Amino acid sequence: MNEGIAPFLSPLTLLLGGGLLAIGLLSLLDLHFFKTKWQGKLSLAVGLVFILATEAMFVTSGASGRYFEGQKMDVTDCEYQAERDFPAERRSNPKLIHDKIVACMDTLGYDWSKEHYHCVEAPISTNVFCYLPRAAMQRSIVAWQMRFE
Repeated sequence: MNEGIAPFLSPLTLLLGGGLLAIGLLSLLDLHFFKTKWQGKLSLAVGLVFILATEAMFVTSGASGRYFEGQKMDVTDCEYQAERDFPAERRSNPKLIHDKIVACMDTLGYDWSKEHYHCVEAPISTNVFCYLPRAAMQRSIVAWQMRFE
């Protein structure tokens, strides 16, 4: 989620979702705000959807954890380390630099993956789209974030 719009949308979705959830729960307790019980149940479901959508905004934003933004920093750090340790090989043996960056990312817990179309376009070691975290939850969140890039 874009960090510029998330602070604006999250209070709105929380208020709307919380209000609908409260009205839906009250209608289950026979305090009806709608004409039918079905509308009360629908209000409860829509309120839950809004609250879960807000949670998804927080989980997938760059501010909630490292995820894709952290992956970008890790690639940059690995590139810096490889070029710092092997400055002459940048021109004479670029394959060594590539291998060192991939190995560094491997030690940080990332797998080389050519699933994303940006990686297919440019399968180089400094392409952040060519890596996915090994941890299952991080992998699914990063893969979901990369769909929007």
